[in-house]
Amino acid sequence: MLIRSFISHQWKQAVRSPIWQKSLAMNIFMFFIFFILFAEVLIASIFISKEWHEIIPGTEPLFAFYKVIAYYFSAMFVMRFLMQQLPVLEVRSYLHLPVKKNTLLHFVLAKGSLNFFNLISIIFFTPFAVFQIAFYYGNLIALAWLISMISIDLSLNYLIIYIKKQMLNSLTIVTIMISIIGLFALGDFMHWYSYSMLFANFIELMLKTPVLLVLPLLLAAFTYWMNFKFLSMNLYLEDLSSYTKKTDNQIGNVGYLKNFGIIGELIGLDIKLYLRNKRTKSMLYLSPLFLAYGLIFYTNDQYDHEGGMMIFVGVFMTGILMVNYLQYAFAYEGSYFDLLLTSGINFKDFIRAKFIAATILVSVSYMVTIPYYLFGVELLLINTACFLFNLGLVIPIALYFATYNKKTLNIKQGSAFNYQGVGASHWLFLLPFFIGPLLIYLPFLWFGHQEFGLIALGLAGILGLIFRQVFARLILKNVNERKYIMAVGFRERG
Repeated sequence: MLIRSFISHQWKQAVRSPIWQKSLAMNIFMFFIFFILFAEVLIASIFISKEWHEIIPGTEPLFAFYKVIAYYFSAMFVMRFLMQQLPVLEVRSYLHLPVKKNTLLHFVLAKGSLNFFNLISIIFFTPFAVFQIAFYYGNLIALAWLISMISIDLSLNYLIIYIKKQMLNSLTIVTIMISIIGLFALGDFMHWYSYSMLFANFIELMLKTPVLLVLPLLLAAFTYWMNFKFLSMNLYLEDLSSYTKKTDNQIGNVGYLKNFGIIGELIGLDIKLYLRNKRTKSMLYLSPLFLAYGLIFYTNDQYDHEGGMMIFVGVFMTGILMVNYLQYAFAYEGSYFDLLLTSGINFKDFIRAKFIAATILVSVSYMVTIPYYLFGVELLLINTACFLFNLGLVIPIALYFATYNKKTLNIKQGSAFNYQGVGASHWLFLLPFFIGPLLIYLPFLWFGHQEFGLIALGLAGILGLIFRQVFARLILKNVNERKYIMAVGFRERG
């Protein structure tokens, strides 16, 4: 009865929200799109599972499938980390009621297991269990194998939930977990061992020794228990309030920036904003993945180290953090933008603070990419040219486009699958960010003088630095003309 009430409350909260009412037709359309997509995936999965021996000829087609599963779970881990939303239930409104805390927690965690990724896994594994595993090992073992695979997928689900919850509480635990996963991936990348072979051998061992099929169930139970214990220790109103006070006192302690006057205080406010809100913090946690983007291309022989793709990679790695910061430069302050208008803050100082913070982000990103020279000195030259281009031109262009953003941005929500606050100006800005450097570099490359292309790219950035004050005045003029338009837009709540 209590669970049914929870479900009823969640349903009413969803259908009564303004967002649902405003886009009811779009929600219905998306439902049909997802229905067709799932139907196509199911049909493809059934066809591939029935014809697997023809697709993968050889003496051990099942073993090849086990290796595919290994990479499937790796891809699911990354996709869940980037895209999976945390299960949400506003528990504070229930804590003062005669509701058992354990029941509340079990409902939250059960809700977290019902998502798009789990459904994809069921569609992916069921046909193979029916047409492949059952043929070799029997129906009972096939059913146990299917439950084991779904259990591994649930383990990933609860592990991601735990990691993301810890992101808001203990960076140390998250760092240890990410380091372990990184070392594990590094070992496979350096060919110290084969992850896919180990995983395939483990699955084969489970099928030959059916009692081991219970291990994934135990793993799922353990990750569920980890989340349950963590949530149960942080589900008291007094704990929530004390945690908030503790956060206010410790996070964003950048008092030394006050020595730099109003500019330092404004930068300090940005640092506090980034460290205290979910949407901004999630981008900070993803920054190592962005900066490791070069490992995908620099180590792949298919990509020429002097081609246009390397320019794209260099611009992305040295500039993506800065772009994410500047594109929402005013929207991040949208909840208190009226205060900025009435507090007497000179927007000239405000813009200068944004310039300095963005310069620091680009510079740090560039320094992190310097070790890529081990894959070739030409990569260091490319990253240096892209760094100068971002520093001199992309920073003022991004800040200028940010003045046309007047959409409300809820920074307390995560960034995965969250397009709130994204407008046309964000997509238009991608043209100078990604295409601009290619337009400068590629003509020189086509005529066989790629080194002159890099020089031209770097000089364009240096020219932008020389005229930075001119750009700053143009941005300030646009802010003064549009600040009240932005304020009206930021007041709207979707």
